[in-house]
Amino acid sequence: NDSVKDNLVQLALDAYGSAYAFDSDGLAQYTNNLYNKLMSKDSYTGGDFTLTTTGAWTDVDATNMSITFTPELVGDFKTTAIFSVSAVSTNATNELDVRFRLTDGTTASTAVPRVKLVTGVTATTNVVPVTLEFTHEDLSAAAKTVKLQYYLTTRTAMTFKVLANTDDPAQFEVEKT
Repeated sequence: NDSVKDNLVQLALDAYGSAYAFDSDGLAQYTNNLYNKLMSKDSYTGGDFTLTTTGAWTDVDATNMSITFTPELVGDFKTTAIFSVSAVSTNATNELDVRFRLTDGTTASTAVPRVKLVTGVTATTNVVPVTLEFTHEDLSAAAKTVKLQYYLTTRTAMTFKVLANTDDPAQFEVEKT
Protein backbone atom coordinates (compact mmCIF):
# COMPACT_ATOMS: atom_id res chain seq x y z
CA ASN A 1 0.00 0.00 0.00
CA ASP A 2 1.53 3.31 -1.14
CA SER A 3 0.03 5.31 1.76
CA VAL A 4 1.56 3.03 4.37
CA LYS A 5 4.95 3.11 2.59
CA ASP A 6 4.86 6.90 2.23
CA ASN A 7 3.94 7.34 5.90
CA LEU A 8 6.76 5.05 7.05
CA VAL A 9 9.27 6.93 4.87
CA GLN A 10 7.93 10.21 6.27
CA LEU A 11 8.33 8.89 9.84
CA ALA A 12 11.93 7.81 9.19
CA LEU A 13 12.83 11.16 7.61
CA ASP A 14 11.16 13.12 10.43
CA ALA A 15 13.07 11.05 12.97
CA TYR A 16 16.50 10.94 11.32
CA GLY A 17 16.50 13.61 8.60
CA SER A 18 17.70 13.24 5.06
CA ALA A 19 20.67 11.11 6.16
CA TYR A 20 18.40 8.09 6.62
CA ALA A 21 18.47 5.50 3.83
CA PHE A 22 16.42 2.32 3.67
CA ASP A 23 18.43 -0.86 3.00
CA SER A 24 15.60 -3.46 3.15
CA ASP A 25 17.29 -5.72 5.73
CA GLY A 26 14.81 -5.11 8.56
CA LEU A 27 17.59 -4.16 11.03
CA ALA A 28 18.19 -0.85 12.78
CA GLN A 29 20.82 1.29 11.08
CA TYR A 30 21.78 3.31 14.15
CA THR A 31 22.71 2.30 17.67
CA ASN A 32 21.57 5.65 19.05
CA ASN A 33 17.94 5.92 18.07
CA LEU A 34 14.93 7.88 19.33
CA TYR A 35 14.80 5.75 22.49
CA ASN A 36 18.51 5.28 23.05
CA LYS A 37 20.04 8.61 22.10
CA LEU A 38 23.76 9.32 22.15
CA MET A 39 24.98 10.30 25.60
CA SER A 40 28.52 10.36 26.88
CA LYS A 41 29.73 11.12 30.40
CA ASP A 42 33.20 11.62 31.83
CA SER A 43 34.71 12.93 35.05
CA TYR A 44 38.17 13.75 36.32
CA THR A 45 39.47 13.62 39.90
CA GLY A 46 43.22 13.42 39.27
CA GLY A 47 44.18 16.79 40.73
CA ASP A 48 43.41 20.51 40.73
CA PHE A 49 44.64 22.87 38.01
CA THR A 50 46.34 26.13 39.02
CA LEU A 51 45.62 28.72 36.32
CA THR A 52 47.90 31.70 35.67
CA THR A 53 47.80 32.70 31.97
CA THR A 54 46.13 36.09 31.51
CA GLY A 55 44.64 37.83 28.50
CA ALA A 56 44.04 34.83 26.20
CA TRP A 57 41.67 31.88 25.87
CA THR A 58 43.64 28.96 27.31
CA ASP A 59 42.81 25.27 27.78
CA VAL A 60 42.41 24.35 31.44
CA ASP A 61 43.88 20.96 30.49
CA ALA A 62 43.27 19.61 26.96
CA THR A 63 43.50 15.98 28.04
CA ASN A 64 41.70 15.78 31.37
CA MET A 65 39.28 18.72 31.20
CA SER A 66 37.60 17.63 27.97
CA ILE A 67 35.24 15.01 26.58
CA THR A 68 35.50 13.10 23.30
CA PHE A 69 32.54 11.53 21.50
CA THR A 70 31.59 10.34 18.00
CA PRO A 71 28.13 11.22 16.64
CA GLU A 72 26.46 8.64 14.38
CA LEU A 73 24.58 11.35 12.49
CA VAL A 74 25.00 15.04 11.81
CA GLY A 75 23.10 17.02 14.43
CA ASP A 76 23.01 19.26 17.46
CA PHE A 77 24.81 18.15 20.62
CA LYS A 78 24.69 19.78 24.05
CA THR A 79 27.85 19.68 26.15
CA THR A 80 27.67 20.35 29.89
CA ALA A 81 30.65 20.98 32.17
CA ILE A 82 30.27 21.07 35.96
CA PHE A 83 33.26 22.07 38.08
CA SER A 84 34.30 24.34 40.95
CA VAL A 85 36.70 27.26 41.11
CA SER A 86 38.82 27.93 44.20
CA ALA A 87 40.47 31.27 44.93
CA VAL A 88 42.66 31.93 47.96
CA SER A 89 43.64 35.52 48.78
CA THR A 90 47.27 36.23 49.69
CA ASN A 91 46.99 39.78 51.03
CA ALA A 92 44.39 42.46 51.79
CA THR A 93 44.00 43.67 48.19
CA ASN A 94 42.64 40.75 46.18
CA GLU A 95 40.77 40.44 42.92
CA LEU A 96 39.94 37.67 40.46
CA ASP A 97 38.01 38.05 37.20
CA VAL A 98 37.78 34.98 34.94
CA ARG A 99 35.44 33.63 32.24
CA PHE A 100 34.94 30.10 30.96
CA ARG A 101 33.83 28.56 27.68
CA LEU A 102 33.54 25.20 25.91
CA THR A 103 35.04 24.73 22.45
CA ASP A 104 35.41 21.94 19.91
CA GLY A 105 38.19 23.84 18.16
CA THR A 106 35.81 25.25 15.53
CA THR A 107 32.98 26.80 17.52
CA ALA A 108 32.87 28.00 21.11
CA SER A 109 30.27 28.97 23.66
CA THR A 110 29.90 32.58 24.64
CA ALA A 111 32.22 33.72 27.42
CA VAL A 112 30.06 32.66 30.35
CA PRO A 113 29.96 32.09 33.20
CA ARG A 114 32.04 34.84 34.74
CA VAL A 115 33.56 34.49 38.19
CA LYS A 116 34.58 37.77 39.81
CA LEU A 117 35.82 37.91 43.38
CA VAL A 118 37.09 40.89 45.38
CA THR A 119 38.07 40.35 49.01
CA GLY A 120 39.73 42.46 51.64
CA VAL A 121 40.92 39.77 54.01
CA THR A 122 44.18 37.81 53.80
CA ALA A 123 43.84 34.00 53.45
CA THR A 124 40.17 34.10 52.46
CA THR A 125 39.16 31.00 50.49
CA ASN A 126 36.27 31.15 48.05
CA VAL A 127 34.89 28.09 46.24
CA VAL A 128 32.43 28.82 43.45
CA PRO A 129 30.52 26.03 41.65
CA VAL A 130 30.22 26.52 37.88
CA THR A 131 27.90 24.89 35.34
CA LEU A 132 28.43 25.64 31.67
CA GLU A 133 26.28 24.39 28.78
CA PHE A 134 26.76 24.82 25.06
CA THR A 135 24.90 23.40 22.09
CA HIS A 136 27.13 22.67 19.11
CA GLU A 137 24.96 22.94 15.99
CA ASP A 138 25.18 20.56 13.04
CA LEU A 139 28.21 18.59 14.18
CA SER A 140 29.40 16.16 11.53
CA ALA A 141 29.48 12.42 12.16
CA ALA A 142 33.15 12.41 13.17
CA ALA A 143 34.97 12.27 16.50
CA LYS A 144 34.83 15.53 18.46
CA THR A 145 36.71 16.69 21.52
CA VAL A 146 35.14 19.50 23.53
CA LYS A 147 37.54 21.30 25.89
CA LEU A 148 37.09 23.68 28.81
CA GLN A 149 38.91 27.00 28.37
CA TYR A 150 39.35 30.05 30.57
CA TYR A 151 40.10 33.74 29.98
CA LEU A 152 41.74 35.31 33.02
CA THR A 153 41.33 39.08 32.92
CA THR A 154 42.53 39.95 36.42
CA ARG A 155 44.32 37.99 39.13
CA THR A 156 45.70 40.17 41.91
CA ALA A 157 47.11 38.47 45.02
CA MET A 158 45.04 35.32 44.59
CA THR A 159 45.87 31.69 43.95
CA PHE A 160 43.30 30.44 41.43
CA LYS A 161 42.44 26.80 40.72
CA VAL A 162 39.88 24.73 38.88
CA LEU A 163 39.14 21.89 41.28
CA ALA A 164 39.29 18.30 40.04
CA ASN A 165 39.65 16.02 43.04
CA THR A 166 37.58 13.37 44.82
CA ASP A 167 35.71 16.01 46.88
CA ASP A 168 35.14 18.31 43.88
CA PRO A 169 35.17 16.24 40.65
CA ALA A 170 35.06 17.92 37.26
CA GLN A 171 32.21 16.40 35.23
CA PHE A 172 31.39 16.46 31.52
CA GLU A 173 28.36 15.23 29.63
CA VAL A 174 27.39 15.26 25.95
CA GLU A 175 23.95 14.40 24.61
CA LYS A 176 22.16 14.55 21.28
CA THR A 177 19.54 17.28 21.40
